[in-house]
Amino acid sequence: MNDLIHAWLELEHRLLEAKRPVEAAFSAVNLGHSLVPYRQAALWRPEGGVEALSGAATVEHGSPYLLWLSKLFQHLAGSPARMLTAADLPAALAEPWADWLPEHGLVLPVDDGLLLFVREEAFTPQDFALLERLALLTGLSLRAWTPKRLRLRLPRGRKAWMAVAAMVMAALFPVTGSVLAPADSVAAHPVVVRAPLDGVIDTLAVRPNDHVNEGQPLFALDATTLSGRLDVTRQQLATAEAEFRQAAQAMVFDAKAKAQVAILSGKAEEKAAEVRLLESQLARIAVKAPRAGIAVFDDSSDWIGRPVTVGQKVMDVADETDTEIEAWVSVADVGEVQIGGPLTLFLNTAPLSPLKARVRSIAYEASARPDATVAHRVRATLDDGTAKPRLGLKGTARIDGDTVPLVWWLFRRPLSIARQFLGF
Repeated sequence: MNDLIHAWLELEHRLLEAKRPVEAAFSAVNLGHSLVPYRQAALWRPEGGVEALSGAATVEHGSPYLLWLSKLFQHLAGSPARMLTAADLPAALAEPWADWLPEHGLVLPVDDGLLLFVREEAFTPQDFALLERLALLTGLSLRAWTPKRLRLRLPRGRKAWMAVAAMVMAALFPVTGSVLAPADSVAAHPVVVRAPLDGVIDTLAVRPNDHVNEGQPLFALDATTLSGRLDVTRQQLATAEAEFRQAAQAMVFDAKAKAQVAILSGKAEEKAAEVRLLESQLARIAVKAPRAGIAVFDDSSDWIGRPVTVGQKVMDVADETDTEIEAWVSVADVGEVQIGGPLTLFLNTAPLSPLKARVRSIAYEASARPDATVAHRVRATLDDGTAKPRLGLKGTARIDGDTVPLVWWLFRRPLSIARQFLGF
C-alpha cells in the first residue's frame, strides 16, 4: 500500500510540474503503469490527434497503427469513462482490434480528449478508480497549457450598453482616408533636350545642375563620320560638275554629248543636295540650350561615349523655381487618390513646414522604380501663394481621399487581404 501511495505522489508531482503539454501527455501514458499494470496506453485530443503512446518517444502519424487508432478515437469521441472490447465497436474497427491491441480496454475522458489503456486481463473496479483519477489529473495539467476559449457575453446594465453604444459611435466616426507616398520636387514645365541625330556623344559642355543661358552649348556629337562623308561627297560633287562642264562644251560639236548634259546636270545637283544635307547635319551636332535654366541630367561620365538615336532624351533644361510635386503611390493604395484631391508634402529638409498642393494627374499604368518597386506616378500642382521648393528636394506626401467610417479606415487593408484569399 505504501508503494502505491508513493507511486501516486510521484506521478502527481510529475504531472503538476510539467513544463509543456507533451511532458504531461508522456507521463500519463508511461508512468501510469506504476499504479495499474497495462500493455499499452494512448492519449488523443481533437486538435492534435494521437499525442502520446506508451513506450514511444515520438508518434508516427502516418503509420498503419496510428491511422487505425485515430479512427478508433474519432469513433469514441465524447464517450464517458467505460470498459471497452472489440465487441463494442463497428465491424470496420473491430476486425483489426486483435492485430493491434489486447482484448480488454478502458476509455477515460481527458478534458476534451480521451485516454485509452489496454491489457489482456479485464480491469478491476480498483484499477478503474485509480486510472480515472489519473485521467482527471492529466486533464487538469493539459488544461493549464491550453489557450482559453473566447466566450461572447452580452452586456448587462445601463453602463455596459452605454459603453457598447460609444464603441459603435467611435467605429462609425467619419475620418478622411489618406495614403503616404515618397515624393520629390520636379520641374513643372521642363524643356526636353534630345539628340538631333544618330551618333555618339563626344563632349558635354555642362555638368548636372549647372545654370545655363539661352543659346549656350550643352553637348556635341562625334563629327568624325559626318566629316568623312562630307569630304567624300564634296569630291564627288566636284567630279560631277567637271563632267557636266565638259559635256556642255562638247555638245556644240557632238550630238551625243548633248544627250548626256541633262543626266550629268542631275547628278551634279544630287551631289550638291547631299553636300547641303551633310553640312546641315554637321552644323546640328552641337546642341545649344533652348532657354535659360538648370541642366537636369545624370552623371556626365555616363553620357560621354554613349551612342544615341535621333530624338532620344539627353537632358532637361528647367526653371528651378517653377516646380511641382511628383509622388509614387503603391498599386494597393492608388484607389484612394483622386484628381483634384489635396496633397500635403513634408520635405525632409523642413518637415515642420508642410506644402499644400492639388493632384493634377494620376498615371494609368504602374511603372517600375529604381528601388525595384512598382507604383503609379502622381503629379500635383502647388497651391497659389505656396512657396515652391527647390528642384530635387525629397520628402513624403500625404494624399487625402474620401471621408470613410473609422472602422473601414482601420480594417480596409485586412479586409482586402481576406478577400484575396477567401474570394468573396
